[in-house]
Amino acid sequence: MDYKINLRDIHFNLFEVLHVEALLEFDRFKEFSNDVFKMILAEAEKLAVEVMAPTLPITDKEGARFINGKVCVPDAVREVFRRFNEGGWGAMAGDPRYGGQGLPGTITLAVGEMTGPANTGAASYQGLTSATSKLLEDFGSAYLKNIYCEKMYSGQWTGCMVLTEPQAGSAVGDIMTTARRDGDSYLLTGNKIFISAGDHDMTENIIHVLLARIEGAPKGIKGLSLFVAPKYLVNEDGSIGAFNNLKATGVEEKMGQHAAATCAISYGEDGPCRAWIIGGENEGINIMFHLMDHARIGVGLLGMAHAAAAYELAHAYALERIQGVRIQDMRDPNAPRVPIVEHPDVRRMLMWQKAVIEACRSLLYSCALWLDLSRNLSSKVEAERYDSLVQLLTPVCKAYATEMGYQAMCLAVQVHGGYGYCREYGVETLLREAKVHTIYEGTTGIQALDLLGRKVSMKRGALFMKFMNMLNDFCESNGNHPVLGKYVGRLREGKDVLVQTTMNLGTRGMTGDMIYPVLYATPYCFMFGHVACSYFILNQALVASERLQTMLEKEKVTGDEARRKFIAERPDATFYFNKIETAKFFVSSILPEVYGIARSIDSDDVSPMEALF
Repeated sequence: MDYKINLRDIHFNLFEVLHVEALLEFDRFKEFSNDVFKMILAEAEKLAVEVMAPTLPITDKEGARFINGKVCVPDAVREVFRRFNEGGWGAMAGDPRYGGQGLPGTITLAVGEMTGPANTGAASYQGLTSATSKLLEDFGSAYLKNIYCEKMYSGQWTGCMVLTEPQAGSAVGDIMTTARRDGDSYLLTGNKIFISAGDHDMTENIIHVLLARIEGAPKGIKGLSLFVAPKYLVNEDGSIGAFNNLKATGVEEKMGQHAAATCAISYGEDGPCRAWIIGGENEGINIMFHLMDHARIGVGLLGMAHAAAAYELAHAYALERIQGVRIQDMRDPNAPRVPIVEHPDVRRMLMWQKAVIEACRSLLYSCALWLDLSRNLSSKVEAERYDSLVQLLTPVCKAYATEMGYQAMCLAVQVHGGYGYCREYGVETLLREAKVHTIYEGTTGIQALDLLGRKVSMKRGALFMKFMNMLNDFCESNGNHPVLGKYVGRLREGKDVLVQTTMNLGTRGMTGDMIYPVLYATPYCFMFGHVACSYFILNQALVASERLQTMLEKEKVTGDEARRKFIAERPDATFYFNKIETAKFFVSSILPEVYGIARSIDSDDVSPMEALF
């Protein structure tokens, strides 16, 4: 597989649209610069393309294995893990006090876009380690931070996030793993499944962050607490101690991500399994949601990033694959055969992929920047404004980006035709690797319920109205734009439909009809995503239009023919021009789906509830 990364578009989002250099004004980031950021991105591209991507076919074939009671990973995974930690990539977002580099989350996200799809399973070991270490950094006691964080950020130890049980997947409140107080710690008993990187043979210790119920705690999610349990106990001097009786009992055979050891884990089956609480008793779900909200943006990123990798393959294939003649020459048997990129339907499929990827990339990068701002602004009002936007859009980031990204990947396979169904061209592998993004960290349906049932109604609809007001301001400011004004008008119309549909569903809920809004929550989530991403991609297009116009004026290019020639010959001009055309396509071909969804939601149809399944 020829793994390619659109670093130009990553730079465009970070430096031309979002102006990530604004973060350098904060004390915690003042030692960095745009040049440092660009150097980090360039090195991440090398790591992804030269080190990680070549291992994907190997690890896809070999995979993690459960052999004689032990979890073993392929040598290629070990090499990726070693190179990843040699470069300090797992410590990017960590506090320097614990060996971290203190980089903005926005830059960390961009690095994740490049390294994630290169070999998602292999990257998951350090990705989960960094996430769980950050949770300990944010919520753990000084004792826990000092024991674990530095060794996890360095990759000496790894970590994993442990939620799912056989009877408790999305229904987290049904967790049955118990914790019994024993002095200043707790003893765990229970079984977990689907634990990515839950066990392996690469590091001397594996740190589990898990939800369990303390004896006597309330039922449901309110009775859950969060614990840290190491595979091997840690002595006072930091050295490895006795086995802590948490063990893998098997490894799942999965559709994709074979490099990742997805384990079933038993706690306390053969002896005491000791754990230490994170935060207070019965506070586990609130703390875990803090990690999961960030993880959901990360999973959304992977959904988009896999689509981007598949698009690059499809685009390259369409330029090279000779098949058929141009549609206008179809009656001429002697007409020359052309690359399939000349065919209108192939171009439509490529444009659909490109539009979805670029819209979702802008959504995700914007949320990452807003999250950085919310954590660093001195103004509480401004910090809360950015935080509220991230809270509202997090389920959209996860559900919309993964579902639309998967549809884009299916089109990448379609562009390849029969070769796309075969492994040699890479898109088949990427498709299998990516499907799980629509499932884990909360399925699409769970995200839709979070959006409609919690985020839209939060603070009496204040979060939703803040975002709608932001879209109103955008439409008012740009409705008369000479190139994009018409498309901004269409966004305004789509936004009004979204507002009306939101009010209609809210009215049903307030009158006691709880089933109908839940029945249509997922279509609503797509409607919301179409409107939100229309804003994000139009915002990009406005920047691109201004940059392109500046180039044309500087070079004194006039006339349609001269303009077309200039744009075709100058890579930057081509880039900006395509940005504009891609936004036009999204608003013209994807945004109109909101009208069909609205009509469906307003139909009063409850046939799925009436059918006898």
